[in-house]
Amino acid sequence: MILCTYYHFIPESLELVTGYIYNKKNSVRYGTIYGFHLVDVVNAITHNDNVKYETYEEMIKQYNDFKEYQANVNPENVNFNGIAENKNVIILQLESVQNFVVDRKINGKEITPNLNKFLKENIEIKNMHATSYTTTADSEHSVMTSLYPLENGEAFAKYYGNTYDNIFQLFKDKGYYTMYAHGNYAYFWNRKNVTSKLPIDKKTFLENFDDRSELIRTYLSDELLYKQTIDLFEQAVNENEGPVIYDIVAASSHKPFELAGIIDKYKKVSIDVGDLSGTELGNYLEAVNYADYAFGIFVDLLKEKGLYDDTVIVVFGDHYGMQMYDENLIQFLGYNKNDYNDARMQFEFSNVLAGMRIPGIENMEIDEAVSKSDIKPTLAQICNLKDTFSMGTSMFNRQSYVTINNGKVITKNCYYDGTDWFKLSNGEKINLDELPEEESSKLKEYSKRAIQEIDISNSVVIKNLLQKNLNKLKYEDSEILDNEEVLEE
Repeated sequence: MILCTYYHFIPESLELVTGYIYNKKNSVRYGTIYGFHLVDVVNAITHNDNVKYETYEEMIKQYNDFKEYQANVNPENVNFNGIAENKNVIILQLESVQNFVVDRKINGKEITPNLNKFLKENIEIKNMHATSYTTTADSEHSVMTSLYPLENGEAFAKYYGNTYDNIFQLFKDKGYYTMYAHGNYAYFWNRKNVTSKLPIDKKTFLENFDDRSELIRTYLSDELLYKQTIDLFEQAVNENEGPVIYDIVAASSHKPFELAGIIDKYKKVSIDVGDLSGTELGNYLEAVNYADYAFGIFVDLLKEKGLYDDTVIVVFGDHYGMQMYDENLIQFLGYNKNDYNDARMQFEFSNVLAGMRIPGIENMEIDEAVSKSDIKPTLAQICNLKDTFSMGTSMFNRQSYVTINNGKVITKNCYYDGTDWFKLSNGEKINLDELPEEESSKLKEYSKRAIQEIDISNSVVIKNLLQKNLNKLKYEDSEILDNEEVLEE
């Protein structure tokens, strides 16, 4: 009653800030801190009603419109269709590894020598962005479904029973044996329930591993995780007639980046952080360097067992590790605090390390903006899978923009904060009226489409709109359906 009364007296303020419901920074900017908190409360109470599209028919019409637009602005660049058909696949998610560590040294030593080597030899994805600023579970959600996360793991916690066109089902339909592993307990982030709803043949959590002698807090060390998962991978490859897909989630470089529990830590951490010792940045760099050490073991084991040459590998960081406003980090990245480029730092915040190995493809770079939602359709393209419902598109076709679930937009050269566009090169605000009409229209369309795709994704998740309709999509011949065709079936 109190909430309803308060709501009644400030309708204009509420209407203003709800226009920025995906972007909390702008909720505060335009509605003050009070309006922001009110919207948060209203959103929490009426969350299930806060969707743009209530029905499948409303949603699929918008989805088809969006996919048509997406196809037009992302023309095919490289024809990799089916290039890795029936190859084994490993998806490897690294905890908190951002892109700024790639090829960077501290006191004369590379922070990530093994990852650097992998990226140079294979496909380096320079401009991969997280689809949210939140959790490991949210990253997994986007990779598995090519949908956007909600807030703080809510998709895993609250909507784990939903029906999605998930990546495991795509590979299962192709005859793959499906596997998943995480070095933490199954209850963490509700993964036991999440994975029980997915067609996964072999699941391994901390309680299932034989060797748990090296833990970082409650996580299995990356080294022990890889040694045991590669053994399981080898066994699956040898025992199953079809190929194998393995989704592995590593966790050693998790905040607070202390590496407590690592045996002979400084035989495994190869860098000297010097004056940064004991700082958050120093701890972060050591944790990432350890994650890289373990990644080197991961690659070596695959090679020793004869599995490397015939396996697609996608490796990426899940989300940010460092707060980008850390003064030590600003100095480490070479920024002059007086000439601070906020747009570039916002870009760095969501830019995570990423690379891919496709057998037969070497020394390739992808520098267009891509996101986690593009991983599923990319694998579908190269492995010749039927991808039915994805908000992303193949990374080999990307030429436009990517979206974060709060409405921010990133292109190769620009950043949109939910209100204004900025140049990444110098942080200057872009006056759209001063741009050529074609370029101005393009940026306006990007920001408009970003909200459209978030609205579609959130409606699918919150209303479970694919539950009764996925099969209608799955067996259609065309990739983009007319709404009328769906209704007629």
